[in-house]
Amino acid sequence: MDASTVLALIGGYIATAVGVFLLYSPVIVLIIGLLLTAGMLQLLAWPFIALVRKLRRKPEGPQDSSWLLH
Repeated sequence: MDASTVLALIGGYIATAVGVFLLYSPVIVLIIGLLLTAGMLQLLAWPFIALVRKLRRKPEGPQDSSWLLH
């Protein structure tokens, strides 16, 4: 194998890698977009989740210390 054959093989591999990347780039963009959207929705929902947890927390009973007076 001479140098031109090796360079042609390297060029073919690079062209194939670029082609596969371009072929799957919509999928990659969609996954990244979905991850960013999910993160933004989670950040927007965070105050409401904290509020619901605070409202659902069981209130503690009154701290009545009248038994100490007997």
